[in-house]
Amino acid sequence: MTARSASHRRVVPAPPALAAAAVVLAAATIVAGPAAQTPAPPVPKRNIAGPGDYSLREKLVHQISRDAELSRESISVVLVNGGAVFSGPIRSCSLRKRLLSIAATTRGVINVTDEMTVPRGEAADAELAKAVTSLLSDAASDLDLKDLDVQVADGVLTLQGTVKNVQARGRAEDIAGTVLGVTRVSNHLRPEDAPSGHDDPSLLHAAISYLGDFHAFAYPADITVKVEQGVVTLKGKTGLFMGRQQAGLVASCVGGAVRVDNRIRVDPSVLPGTRRVQAEK
Repeated sequence: MTARSASHRRVVPAPPALAAAAVVLAAATIVAGPAAQTPAPPVPKRNIAGPGDYSLREKLVHQISRDAELSRESISVVLVNGGAVFSGPIRSCSLRKRLLSIAATTRGVINVTDEMTVPRGEAADAELAKAVTSLLSDAASDLDLKDLDVQVADGVLTLQGTVKNVQARGRAEDIAGTVLGVTRVSNHLRPEDAPSGHDDPSLLHAAISYLGDFHAFAYPADITVKVEQGVVTLKGKTGLFMGRQQAGLVASCVGGAVRVDNRIRVDPSVLPGTRRVQAEK
């Protein structure tokens, strides 16, 4: 996000009249210049709020307020031309992921930027690793978790091993993220059901197959896939920002893929039920 709203507020509903007045005041502050007789310097263009940003923000605020835990967090959300920017402290990585997911699955939100911070706490890295390992070991059978390796460095948690599928991968991250003091989760768990490829044609087939699996990728989208020298390039459109993120994640799980170049754009006009994944022509 390069543009920023001039108004930063806590995630609590504001009276419509007050919110509208704040937008008008912000706009007036930016466009107002010196007296007419004095040549005014060029004013750089700046986005204040795009069409629908106010109602979109109100929708997000309402959804967040319905979550008993998130509603108690001191976070701020700003909407700029359909992009949601979250900032402020939040108690755990699990709550941060939940909050970002709410925005990413809201139709009309085309981008989500995370500027939130999770407190480091006083627990040593070894204690954090032990707590995460204990929690994931308890859930190992449900996740089909194998070869788990947990590393924590200065509060940053890294997970490695294998799990049953993409859903289990996300669930493992949610569980690990509940440990207070973990500031970020780097999830390298690989779904056992992810296909692999050994060259560009087989990687292309594997990526299309995995993205076409409703259990791995269930979001409305019209996507094309290209593979060159192991790099998977995704193009097309999806109706939700979460769809864009999930498509990139699923493609990155394909064994043999060097990296993923995600060029999918978010288009809220993509209708639910639209799912097409094919090779780029």
